[in-house]
Amino acid sequence: MKEQLLKWTEKLKPTNIQLNKASYEKYRLKMVQKLNLDFHKREKRFDDITELAKDMFDVEIALISIIEEDWQWFKSSTGLPKHLEKEGAPRDLTFCQYLITEDRRLMVEDASQDSKFQDHPFVKDGTISFYAGVPLRLSNGLIIGSLCILDSKPNKITKKQFNQLEKLANWAISEIEIKQKVQSLSEQQHSINSLVERNAYLTAGIEHSSSSIIITDAKEAHNPIIYANQAFSELTGYSKNEVIGKSFNFLQGTDTDKDTIDLIHSSINTHNPLQTEVLNYKKNGDPFWNELFINPVADDDGEINYFIAIQHDITKQKKIEQGLVQELFEKNSLFNSLPELIIMLDENGNIRNANNRLEQYSSYKLPEVTNHSLRDYVLIKDFNEKLHHIYEEGELTFEATLVTKKKEHLPFQWNLLALEGANKERSGIVAIGEDIRDRLQLQKDVEYAGKLQKELLQPNLKTDKLTLRALHKPSQYVSGDSYGYDYDEQSNRLFIYLVDVMGHGVATALQTSTINLLFHQVSREDMPVKEKVEWVNKACIPIFPSSYFATAFCCDIDLTTGEVHYVAAGINFFAYEQDGQTTGAKVHGPIIGLQSDMEFKEHKLKLSSGDALYLMTDGLYDELNLERLPNNFEQFYSLLSTISETQLRKDDATAICLQLQ
Repeated sequence: MKEQLLKWTEKLKPTNIQLNKASYEKYRLKMVQKLNLDFHKREKRFDDITELAKDMFDVEIALISIIEEDWQWFKSSTGLPKHLEKEGAPRDLTFCQYLITEDRRLMVEDASQDSKFQDHPFVKDGTISFYAGVPLRLSNGLIIGSLCILDSKPNKITKKQFNQLEKLANWAISEIEIKQKVQSLSEQQHSINSLVERNAYLTAGIEHSSSSIIITDAKEAHNPIIYANQAFSELTGYSKNEVIGKSFNFLQGTDTDKDTIDLIHSSINTHNPLQTEVLNYKKNGDPFWNELFINPVADDDGEINYFIAIQHDITKQKKIEQGLVQELFEKNSLFNSLPELIIMLDENGNIRNANNRLEQYSSYKLPEVTNHSLRDYVLIKDFNEKLHHIYEEGELTFEATLVTKKKEHLPFQWNLLALEGANKERSGIVAIGEDIRDRLQLQKDVEYAGKLQKELLQPNLKTDKLTLRALHKPSQYVSGDSYGYDYDEQSNRLFIYLVDVMGHGVATALQTSTINLLFHQVSREDMPVKEKVEWVNKACIPIFPSSYFATAFCCDIDLTTGEVHYVAAGINFFAYEQDGQTTGAKVHGPIIGLQSDMEFKEHKLKLSSGDALYLMTDGLYDELNLERLPNNFEQFYSLLSTISETQLRKDDATAICLQLQ
């Protein structure tokens, strides 16, 4: 196909590539190259944009194109033939190149009648008749490509629709620039890491550096020390002659943490840089805390020849850290200003001190509880085992009830930290307690909101005219999905609606309740279903936050004639059963809550006795095998029910299944 495109290009000579000023084009191409976009890798965030554009404007093709010096690539496309999608097209065969030079929107209603495009090969073979595109403009003003929609039939869009297309283009540019910034930060970090390694090597040659530095021979099996500076001798007490040839792990001792030793060995074996803290020992046997940096040094061929180890004595810092909490207890003004309940325990778990939150929460004064065990006031299961765990692991977090002087039980989350000296001797424990009543109440409120939301949903309905069954399975406590119906027995009509509001959680549930109420309010109004959806959409605009939108599927059913009038508003898939055969259908339509004057399209379907209609949100649709849809009402409902119970499902699952009698 690429060869055919090039042949077409030859026929169109002299070249039809449109260029702006040379300086602008040079700068623009440099920026496109800097973005480093992979045109052969599909990315969902860009495909979501083109798929939404295709659905919103009901066209055959939507593209995100990037224009290079002589070629147009497609970062995302939907509806485009696979060979074009992968290979792109010569720049002089593109409509989009005019967006760069003319710096404006472009619409071609019927390319066969346009003198600029009527001889274009894609126009002649019927691939393109309608084109509308907007520039992809970076924040610095440079245009790198376009977001465009195309169709094989003549068409046109309004100024407001162009504005919608530009919003989608801005979305695409945001995705591109965010990706470029993340990539730039990664490259900067890589450069910094390389600089650190080079500086470490250079520093190793400075004999009188204030940092303790040794260099080992990575080519030898046990990494012998081949250099040590004066600062190393001053820190450890070993002369240079005493350490040359030794493995640098000779500074380790009985209380050196085994996991840290394994971490150091792993760094050497894998040639990875390392920063850690390790307990080492001086020549006279005194322990000291060493902040250790290890960096491998490679030659021009990438072979690791040396390791550079830099040591900093942080013993004083460690002592400060261990003594910090105790100092806080001694400084009451700071200690008592902390919002948490803080209790100082000895090594056996007995209370030594506490801030004034103790009396605030429990009504106990400090002298009443001093020298008593913490478990006398906090209901801690397996208290001794927890103390042992804290000294083994350093800390422990759990929930336990604080019992007040009035015998009230208050839920708290506790974080217990072990205090140790330089030789790891036990010196005490700090217990930090957080009142979690508000958090637990919020959790109860959310659970209650989910229960209430479920109870407000309408029950299944069965009459001599119809059978209606609904499914509703939130992925969390509350749901962004909802449904409803209005059965008018007197007129023998049924109105059904299915709603999916963007997001999850309490805020989304509130928006779902709002749109549910609006559909219920408009359900019996004497107007076409199209106008009902447009009324709900307009009513949602002042209510929804700017970042919210909803999808829906609504239908009015005349149960006497079996005529179904329906509107797809972002929920674009449904299924229906006629004469024992189930068919899946996709109908595109705009979503609710984006623009107040959005127009929706009404469709028709005819059902007879025994036929069925199946509406569902994407939590179910995404899991369906469209090639094997059941041809039976009970089986289809059972399949949807099984999918809704799937443990790995990440989205809400809601459906309405209707069968005419």
